[in-house]
Amino acid sequence: MRIAFIGTGSMGGALLEGVLASGQSAQDVRATTASRASAQDLSERLGVTALALEDDPRANETAASDADLVLVGVKPWMLADTAATLAPALRNDAVIVSMAAGVDLETLARLFPDRPIVRIMPNTPSSVGSGVIALAASAEVPAGTVEKLTSLLAGAGRVVPVAEADMPTMIGASASGVAYFFLLAQHMVEAAVAQGLDEDTARATVAATAAGAGRLLERDPDPAALREAVTSAGGTTAAGIASFAEDGFGDVVARAVRAAGDRSLQMEAENRVD
Repeated sequence: MRIAFIGTGSMGGALLEGVLASGQSAQDVRATTASRASAQDLSERLGVTALALEDDPRANETAASDADLVLVGVKPWMLADTAATLAPALRNDAVIVSMAAGVDLETLARLFPDRPIVRIMPNTPSSVGSGVIALAASAEVPAGTVEKLTSLLAGAGRVVPVAEADMPTMIGASASGVAYFFLLAQHMVEAAVAQGLDEDTARATVAATAAGAGRLLERDPDPAALREAVTSAGGTTAAGIASFAEDGFGDVVARAVRAAGDRSLQMEAENRVD
């Protein structure tokens, strides 16, 4: 399968590494970047053919011209112009895979008319092969293509097929959700330092605690059961959990997930093409 990565930034680069880790031949991958330096880095580090818009304004069209899959990673406000320049170069059966946040399948179908469209939303742990990639496909995409794409992306993490209507929730819980864990870790470090622990020890301890908790969740994805297993009545953990509950922690989290999802819907409206 020939693959083109258009606008390969940090997230696109992470997915590209995952695709290669899944067994895709680097010889059949072309990637474009804005700068010559970024293209050189991709080429040297991953062995793919990388083209820079700095050197050739038509690099995107060249990269996509013979691709079976075209993964588009440009910013949402750049998508319309990118689609217009790509359209004449695309093969008739090329599948478009968009990584743009806040651009729904309906808008993507208008930007890339009469083409099979897939929308994906990865999160940043994809850069270490532990991401979550939400995937919503238009009805025109053959099931075999979705399966192949899922297999390719699996090198970057867990691929979760969802309905388009569920994408805002996935964004709120996963794509944006990574930052919630970082925020909790940040506050845990700050609390430990405020109570006398040195900062290096606090950071290392909280990071290791988060990593261990993540591994337990990977083995048993039932957070309530895991929490209950370490919460003895009248113990230290019970006191901490009770404090969270008194402060309405569950409501805080629910509002954050909804706020991120609502913002994604606002962005979809802002980026809609008539």
